[in-house]
Amino acid sequence: MAKTFHGGKRAVRTAANAWERQLRATPSSAVGTTVAALLEMWQDAKRTDWQPTTIRDVRGRCARIAAELGYVRLIDLDPIQVDAWLIGMRRDGVGEGAIRGRVQTLRSALSWGVSRRLLRSNPVSDARPRVATGRRSRRPESDQVVALIAAATAESSRAGLALRVAAVTGARAAEVVALRWDDLAGDRLLIGRQRHSYGGVALIREQTKTGGSRRVVLDAGTVAAIRERHAEADALVGAPTDWMLAEAGAAEPPSPRWLYDVFVRAAAVAGVPTGRNRGLVLHDLRHWAASTALKDGHDPVTVAARLGHSPEMLLRIYAQEIDDGQVDVAASLASRLDG
Repeated sequence: MAKTFHGGKRAVRTAANAWERQLRATPSSAVGTTVAALLEMWQDAKRTDWQPTTIRDVRGRCARIAAELGYVRLIDLDPIQVDAWLIGMRRDGVGEGAIRGRVQTLRSALSWGVSRRLLRSNPVSDARPRVATGRRSRRPESDQVVALIAAATAESSRAGLALRVAAVTGARAAEVVALRWDDLAGDRLLIGRQRHSYGGVALIREQTKTGGSRRVVLDAGTVAAIRERHAEADALVGAPTDWMLAEAGAAEPPSPRWLYDVFVRAAAVAGVPTGRNRGLVLHDLRHWAASTALKDGHDPVTVAARLGHSPEMLLRIYAQEIDDGQVDVAASLASRLDG
């Protein structure tokens, strides 16, 4: 491997010594590894952990990253090139959502490469590129959630139950639609699978997005609503049914798209604006569950477990609610001091 240095004798010696130290600290197997090769290795290593829709999305992003940076060797990739890549995407008119997805994908792949000693540091993390977070600050008000559930219930007991379960559990849409009647034991609901579609075929994965499963405690009203809908579904079919939110007698659970359509129709009836830019989206019911629990003083560890988050992730996403709660903490402490 050869490298040419320019400048005065002292500057060349300093640069050469720095390069030599870098090579000694880099595994020989990684010296010629390119970004494209790393992306392939990362996908192969993570494939069994990802759901099919994630594999599809990551494959698409990796193909675009490889077309733009694939030829670059890991040893040559630095924050300056990452910045130039970001500028190039914006110059080419790539949307902020797509940019965010590609940056996050490359960051994750490089982090995996660091853990496998293919490179010493993560150039994307070092560059800290300015990209839109995609995180929305809008949260539903409780009266809006109540109105949504009421409107859905007026449509059908099935639709009303779907939105109530989504709001009470804070579960993701793919988790909500995959619930079975036997997931409920007493007031404990097991959330342990997802329903997705891939190539027009329903796919049921026996684990949640973050892996494993979790049990959440339900209120008496939600338990009663589930029991009533179960009896109704069994009576319509004339035999025991399986899926909590499926049409009576359906062999498969409904898709997350069905749940989203229920949400949109209920919002239209309730006069609640929808849409990422000017209104609410279905996932905001999950945000409502988390932010309401935090505002009401429940500890982040318990709230995180209920949503299937790590406490660290919860604190990152809902930092504003926790920060706002400090006003109440200050008042509580002052009340003890001031009587």
